[in-house]
Amino acid sequence: MYIQFGKYKIAWYQMLIVAIIAGETLIFLLLGESSYIAAHDNLDLFVSHFKMLKDGNSFFAHNVDLPLLNGISRDNFASEFSLYNLLYLIFPTFYAYIAGYILKMVLGILSFTLLMKDIYKEAYENYKCIAALCGFAFGLLAVFPAYSFAFTSIPLVVLLFRKIYYKPSLLLYVLLFLYPLLSYFSYFGLFILGYAAIAFVFLWIRDKKFPLSVLGGIIILSLGYIVFEYRLFMQMLLDPTVTIRKSMIMASLSTSEIITWIADAFVNSMFHADSAHAKWVFPICAIYFVIHNILLVKKCIISSNNIKNTLKRIFTDSFNLVMLFILFNASIYGLYYQENLRTFVETLLPPLKGWQFNRTLFFNPFLWYAAFFLVLKSFYDSGRKYSKAVANIAALVAIVVITLHNATFNDFYSTCKNYAYKIIKDTEINELTYHEFYSEELFDTIKKEIAYDNEKCVAYGMHPSILEYNGFLTLDGYLGFYSQEYKDAFREIVAPALERSEAWRINFDNWGARAYIFPGNDADNSWQAVKHYSLSDYNLYINADAFRQLGGEYIFSRFELTNASELSLTLVNTYTHNDSPYTIYLYRAN
Repeated sequence: MYIQFGKYKIAWYQMLIVAIIAGETLIFLLLGESSYIAAHDNLDLFVSHFKMLKDGNSFFAHNVDLPLLNGISRDNFASEFSLYNLLYLIFPTFYAYIAGYILKMVLGILSFTLLMKDIYKEAYENYKCIAALCGFAFGLLAVFPAYSFAFTSIPLVVLLFRKIYYKPSLLLYVLLFLYPLLSYFSYFGLFILGYAAIAFVFLWIRDKKFPLSVLGGIIILSLGYIVFEYRLFMQMLLDPTVTIRKSMIMASLSTSEIITWIADAFVNSMFHADSAHAKWVFPICAIYFVIHNILLVKKCIISSNNIKNTLKRIFTDSFNLVMLFILFNASIYGLYYQENLRTFVETLLPPLKGWQFNRTLFFNPFLWYAAFFLVLKSFYDSGRKYSKAVANIAALVAIVVITLHNATFNDFYSTCKNYAYKIIKDTEINELTYHEFYSEELFDTIKKEIAYDNEKCVAYGMHPSILEYNGFLTLDGYLGFYSQEYKDAFREIVAPALERSEAWRINFDNWGARAYIFPGNDADNSWQAVKHYSLSDYNLYINADAFRQLGGEYIFSRFELTNASELSLTLVNTYTHNDSPYTIYLYRAN
């Protein structure tokens, strides 16, 4: 079915995709900073980092520090040569985030459909509807926002390698060299190169011919990552600083626990790579897998009793290979928690100590929707009455499931759900909007009143990113890569809390990416991103002398501290603002 616009005909599914993208864009533009945006690993992390880079004119700078963790080299942060990151240089921070959110969908559908068009050539015309719908479903997935372009461009790098294998050209190599502008080396690039190397060996054996073009592609892509992420490579290979990666201790699981983790990763994935497949795509693929392979075996038995031919047919089938790839990635995710295997990898490749090689799971969102496409394609190919309609409806249901999936990073769902709840129930929502989370007017008021001049601060009762976003220099912060020396110095400040709480001690000593001011017991969490919450103990457990020795002067607390006098802390003032849910108790170290 097509809709006529003058000389142009637009298919119904194209209209639907445009309408959904336009609808989500309109909602975010109308609500602006009153939208509900995920805080975890988002507002508490990368969004504030990008804001600091822009405010400090540090995107392209060298030999400068960013104002967190007592001042840390700009080289520890994301590359300036990333199309996603550059959105924050071009647009105001909130609108840069929304631009990334929307462009992720566009990139997903374009990269997915271009790959399918390359695979099926002229036959693609028969499948373009389900290719577009599956590609759109893939682009809709609520994956890790800062790396959303890397997620949704995976089909694009597959496409480039395919084209280079079949018909290499200078343009293709240039495009492959530029691909890291969409990607990120330690989360995706190293795996892409590894998969490409496996493909290189496979093609060499299968074709009995050296696949020089593929090897050239691997070298060109490697050079692209080195060039565009030069800061990361300089830190990894040339900087002698011992980082917290060396002291990170990952969980070690038993064999039964690892099997459980593999099964859970296969069925549910993880929140950073949430493929939302468990409720619809997975059961359809699972049912199809069983039926498809029964029919394959039956067909092979009828045509030949040769078991070898039967197994070859099963293990060279496109759908089975995709499912096997998904299982492989989920298995690596679980096996990462096998201590001996992890130690072996870290011994073999010392620069990668602390690197999470279980991020193979990040490739499964694409693979699940590729598998789903193959299932729907089989419906199209069946020729049965209504089979195409059934396939189209199945694709539409997948889109609905993703849209209504309560995922960590599904900001559209969170925003609509919270506003609907407020309207229907006529009650306050405890979650924070983007504007409330950062509360710029409140912190601008504080800065003016105290004539703030880069004095060093910490946050208690909230994420340090709130202070960083608002231009304060913090001793605390959230970063997965900083010096072990500073971690040890910061530990002196929080030692009294860690002595009282084994859970927070393990969190900091074995991981340490969150250098936060911790509560004094296991039950409390002192940085909840909500309007109202309470603690069981309002004492602040810090070594105040260590705080002063690091230059600490201000403590921004959401709670009135019951032991402030014991720590020789003076309450400067209590601050509120009509547009903020926070009450800030500002203490100064005497």
